[in-house]
Amino acid sequence: MPSTLSKPIRVRDAGDLYAAIPHLMGFHPADSLVVLVLKDNLVSMTMRVDLPRPRHRGFLAAQLEGPLLEQGATEVILVVVCAPTEHMPEELPHEPLVTTLDLRLGGVGIDVVEAVWLPSCQKDAQWLCYLDIDCHGTLPDPQLSAVAAASAHEGNVTFESRAAMAAIAALDPPEALERRSALLDELMTTTEEPDPRTELRRVSDAVDAVEHRKGSLPDKDVVALARALAVPEVRDASMGFAAQARSRHAERLWLELTRACPAPERAEPACLLAFYAYQRGDGGIASIALDAAEEACPGHSLSKLIRSAVSAAFPPSEMRALAVKYLASARELLAGAQRSSGRSQS
Repeated sequence: MPSTLSKPIRVRDAGDLYAAIPHLMGFHPADSLVVLVLKDNLVSMTMRVDLPRPRHRGFLAAQLEGPLLEQGATEVILVVVCAPTEHMPEELPHEPLVTTLDLRLGGVGIDVVEAVWLPSCQKDAQWLCYLDIDCHGTLPDPQLSAVAAASAHEGNVTFESRAAMAAIAALDPPEALERRSALLDELMTTTEEPDPRTELRRVSDAVDAVEHRKGSLPDKDVVALARALAVPEVRDASMGFAAQARSRHAERLWLELTRACPAPERAEPACLLAFYAYQRGDGGIASIALDAAEEACPGHSLSKLIRSAVSAAFPPSEMRALAVKYLASARELLAGAQRSSGRSQS
């Protein structure tokens, strides 16, 4: 995933860099391999995968090779985060994995400039290097780093674990989802086909209302917005709001609807949440949202496309460029809605 920060932040030493990992990823990793991609002395992207079983080391190396080459990576730092073992310090945990990755990536021109082991990314955790036995250190407090301050300033939240991050998209109670599903059935069987222009205006107005709205959306609004986003033109045009100053308000609405909408309609706001999170550099939230979309509607076409982009480490800047294109479509639809409204009042 890309860094969650929009501007480069200078770190003083290796310990500061490793302490910054939770803020770059959005959560504290555990039992993980973290790959920091360096470009022009900057961390341009972070990637995290579960630590593999011994027989899967070569497979993991092959999996990482493709996205790294697509990013034009030439230098990486490998960070293994897991509990210590009884063989330390003579043999660090998952040392054969580091060796496998060093050989595989080196063979395609990607230099592993450093590889370190960490028990966690908490204050005072001791780190050791795989490639140099004299290389070691202690982490400073991650919460007091310049990266933590910059992350908080940009409105990002660093979760204690990936599970804690996933909990933000936890569904509303089953009885609420069933109630809204029945209301959707009634709405779709008793009304005419939705007009994309009118429905996009509904969504746009809901985004504008986020900042000042008190409490959660009532059922009737959840249902109306679920139906609106089920119109492909409306959903796609809604990606354009990511190119506006109200992008964060829109993302909050997508998160609320991801929790509140029944399946399969939930897949649409979940995809929007994934798109918005990824284009601002938060691959963790994007992955959680895609899980929700795929669970709500297996085989959903847009979620498959976004998942492919996330898996291939598609540059967020290109996602933002897509948002600008969708914004043009949104403006065209909204202008049509205004003209239609003006005619109806004349």
